[in-house]
Amino acid sequence: MKWLASALIASVLLPSVLQAKGLDKLGPETEETEADKKDGEGIDKAGHEHNVKSGDGKDVKGSGKDEEDGDKEKAKTDAKPVEVKKPEVPVEPGFQQAYLGTSLSIIGVSGSTGTWHSSTTGDLEGGYRLLKGYQGRWDVYGTIRYRPADLTVEKNQRAYRGISETYLFGAKAQTEIRPKLFAVASAELGRSKAALYPIDGEGGVDGELEKSGVDLSLGGGVSYLVLDKIALGTQIHLGLGVIKSTQFGVDLRFLL
Repeated sequence: MKWLASALIASVLLPSVLQAKGLDKLGPETEETEADKKDGEGIDKAGHEHNVKSGDGKDVKGSGKDEEDGDKEKAKTDAKPVEVKKPEVPVEPGFQQAYLGTSLSIIGVSGSTGTWHSSTTGDLEGGYRLLKGYQGRWDVYGTIRYRPADLTVEKNQRAYRGISETYLFGAKAQTEIRPKLFAVASAELGRSKAALYPIDGEGGVDGELEKSGVDLSLGGGVSYLVLDKIALGTQIHLGLGVIKSTQFGVDLRFLL
C-alpha cells in the first residue's frame, strides 16, 4: 500500500515539478527577448535622437524654418534676372538734328557770253542743326550742297557740250506753319565751274565759256513730314554769279 500511496503522490507532484522546470527554462529566454526588444527600441530611439540632436543638445539637421529659408535662398539663386526694358525715346516732333537730301529739278543756266541751255539736275545736300528755336520759332541748319547740271552752249556758230558743277555752303532756316508743314528759306555761297568740249570735235573751247567764279544762291519753299523720318517738299533757287541759274523742283530729305 505504501508504494501505491507513493505512486499517487508522485503522479500529483510530477506535473507541477515539470511545469516549474519548464517555466525556469522558458523564463530567461522570454526575458532576454523582451530585453533585446527594449534594447532594439533603445538603439532605434538613440539613433533617432542622434540624428536630431548632437551631444550638446543642438539641432544637427536644422529646424523647419531653416529649411524654408534655405529653399527661399535657392529659389533666389535659381531665379533668372528680369531684364528691365529701357523706355523708348519718343521721336522729336519736326525735323531732327541732321538730314541728308536729294532733289530732282528743272534748271536754267546762263553765262556771261553765248547761248546756254540746260534741262534737269539732281543735287545732293546735307544739313546739321546749329540753332534750335531761334527767336522762338526758327531752326537753323548749316548746309553743304553739290549741284551738277548738263550744259549745251552755242557761240559763234559753234556748239559745245559739257557740265556745270557748283559747290555751295550756307544756312537753311525753317519754321512750322502748320502741323508737319514747314516754311524753308536758304542762303548759300560757293563756287561754280563749267567744263565744255566742242561737239564737232574740232578746235578748242573759248576760254570765256569755261570761266569759274563765285556763286550766290538764295532759295525758299515748303517741306512736309510725310513720315517721322522722311520729308518731301518743293523749293526754288536763284543763283547769281559767273553762271546764273534758276532751279525749281522736288526735294526729298531723310532725317537722322
